[in-house]
Amino acid sequence: MLFNPKVFSQRAFSQKARKKINVGIIGGAGYGGTELIRILIFHPNVNLKFVTSRKYAGLKVSSVNRFLEGLIDLKYIEPDISIFPEPIDLIFFATPHKTSMEMVPRLVREIPEVSIIDLSGDYRLKNPDEYETYYGSKHSSPELLENFVYGIPELNRDKIRRARYIANPGCFATGIIFALYPLLKEGLIKSPVTVVAVTGSSGSGDVPKEVTHHPMRAKNFKAYKILEHQHLPEIKQFIRERCGVDELEMGFIPQSGPFVRGIFTTAVAFNPGLSQEEVLEAVNRHYRGLKFVRVVNGSPEVVMVYGTNYVEVSYRYRDGFIVGMSAIDNLVRGASGQAIQNMNIMFGFEETAGIWFPGMKP
Repeated sequence: MLFNPKVFSQRAFSQKARKKINVGIIGGAGYGGTELIRILIFHPNVNLKFVTSRKYAGLKVSSVNRFLEGLIDLKYIEPDISIFPEPIDLIFFATPHKTSMEMVPRLVREIPEVSIIDLSGDYRLKNPDEYETYYGSKHSSPELLENFVYGIPELNRDKIRRARYIANPGCFATGIIFALYPLLKEGLIKSPVTVVAVTGSSGSGDVPKEVTHHPMRAKNFKAYKILEHQHLPEIKQFIRERCGVDELEMGFIPQSGPFVRGIFTTAVAFNPGLSQEEVLEAVNRHYRGLKFVRVVNGSPEVVMVYGTNYVEVSYRYRDGFIVGMSAIDNLVRGASGQAIQNMNIMFGFEETAGIWFPGMKP
């Protein structure tokens, strides 16, 4: 089904007039889904109407997640479109890869007015062949790929504002794009770029596995999916579309760190003949005044963005080398918080609504 901007604009006007929208979450038992619940139950413009979970259907959300006790009365329901309460304005998919591409076509047919924000990777890539290469299976609804807008709020706001369907970026992709964007947009760096990004254990999800088992993670440090991580093509796609860099050569090495939340990204490129002042002027042209982006001296720090929607970035130039760094919380800025920021833009709410809070120190 193709997007009808006239229908959407009329519907959006009606929603803005109501000031509140009805929202559902498909896949609300994992880390991303529970983070959505945690933030949305305090959002001034949202009525959270349903949350699905095959595993916990029939149980109270607060009985599965004790930290939500006294804050939410909903029970988990099966992910069956026929039982979703109506009317519903927006559905978040906080599901594993390969789930939303099976459910979205039916959702679009049966609830054509609904907006969708997908936190998985199923609709980020425009090329279904790339999806098959990086995710290991054929895309089952490639006809819908072009209808999804890539949801980096500060860098793609105009398209998000007009969108019906949003592909929420990956957590690594978010940190890397924020570290590189002003440098590539201003032509200060060209290929090749080397990127090392270290992530906490929550990025692997809530299902216990060896790579996140505490005795194996707490005092360990290692690389994985070296030069072949699935977030690589979405980064290149966005940079191609927004920065005009057709073939970005990037060596991306993801690494596992001994902490729970956060991603620290270091991107390095070489361009002799610049200065620290030129680099910072370019960065400030793009990031000055953005409420969720902090340009800091020295190094960004994961602890300063822990549990928040903020991005910290920092830049250093010396002897021809440009270093761009970023720090984000992978579950908030790298997933649920960014998804809610996209929702705010889509529906004309204050962009900071529901996600305007600081972190914790220590």
